Amino acid sequence: MESPAVPRYAPPPGFVRKTKAEKRELKAAKMRELRGEWRRREREGRRKQVAQRAAERGAMLERMSEEERADFWRAERAEKERLEQEKREQNERLDAALSDGVRVVVDLSYGATMNLKEQRSLARQLGRCWGANRRAPAPVALHLASMQRCPAPCLPQDGDHKRWKVRLLDEDLEHHFSPSDLVFLSPDADEALTCVDKSKVYVIGGLVDVSVQKRSSLTRARELGATAVRLPLREHVADVANRRQPLTLPAVLEMLLHVNATGDWLAAIEAALPARNHTRPPELSRSGRRKGKRARLEAQASGAEASGPSSSGPSSSGPSSSGPSSSGAAEGAAAEGAAAEGLSGAAREGGSREGDSGEGDSGEGGDSSSDDSSGEDGGAEGASEGAGEGRACQA
Repeated sequence: MESPAVPRYAPPPGFVRKTKAEKRELKAAKMRELRGEWRRREREGRRKQVAQRAAERGAMLERMSEEERADFWRAERAEKERLEQEKREQNERLDAALSDGVRVVVDLSYGATMNLKEQRSLARQLGRCWGANRRAPAPVALHLASMQRCPAPCLPQDGDHKRWKVRLLDEDLEHHFSPSDLVFLSPDADEALTCVDKSKVYVIGGLVDVSVQKRSSLTRARELGATAVRLPLREHVADVANRRQPLTLPAVLEMLLHVNATGDWLAAIEAALPARNHTRPPELSRSGRRKGKRARLEAQASGAEASGPSSSGPSSSGPSSSGPSSSGAAEGAAAEGAAAEGLSGAAREGGSREGDSGEGDSGEGGDSSSDDSSGEDGGAEGASEGAGEGRACQA
């Protein structure tokens, strides 16, 4: 007999199925609305924090005496002057680097090859590059090339880059520098960069590719007839997972800044290279940790089997538990006999009652001692097992 056909779902009247593009647009609109709400909450939270700090500051000043308040204002003015002096020195270093420093160009001609997510990531990385160069003790002359054909999402919002102490080049970099002076940093190059030369122009590709586009910067260098080198990762760091893996723009720039200041490639790579790019020793890998844990558990199990009879004897309920109580009864009987021989009738009678109570006390004491001993053994065993489990979890 055939089973009855299951009725198909009937959409309500007037229902129109949306396409995938329409669904993506609705999802993006919802996310924009949520982000706006999150920003509003963040602004409200910051306003509350500012008001709270102002109230705390006013209360603190009210509790101070006139002399303490004067010292506080004096220390605050000194700190403000120190920060202003650091800002002036920082600007002087940046101005000196722009006029006569190592030139580093971020090539923004790859903007059309990236999707929107990658373009926004590039904008964030540019902000981090500017911050690293601004804080560096020996900054470089940072340039942003190909600004005319760079999509807007690739640049920081609200035109923040226009306030940076960097050179903005509207045209491509080959219109501003000679190809013989250009040195492209490419992970696919064969030659390693050994030192930073002030007469050269070092080019960092402004390309954020989630699915790696191989040989992009190397191909562009060959088209221009320029030199292409790679960072000396394999020469200085042995535990790099992939020596040809593209690094982020801030990581590359931080290495150049560190080498420009100290000349130490090893320290520069270790400071700038993300932790995910380092390989773990074999014993710290996932398989190594599992093998170590299995070995410890097997050793613990074999040790427990070897010490099984000796450890189970005192805690068993047979002879060990009855031994202390029987010895307590024998001691009580001996005490009763001694009392019967050395005392008179009334005293003997009282002594027998004391002996009975003594027997009971000794018997209870024997039971309690056996319980305590078994409890101590069990606690020790539990502690040892817990310690073993703790070591296994830490491993």
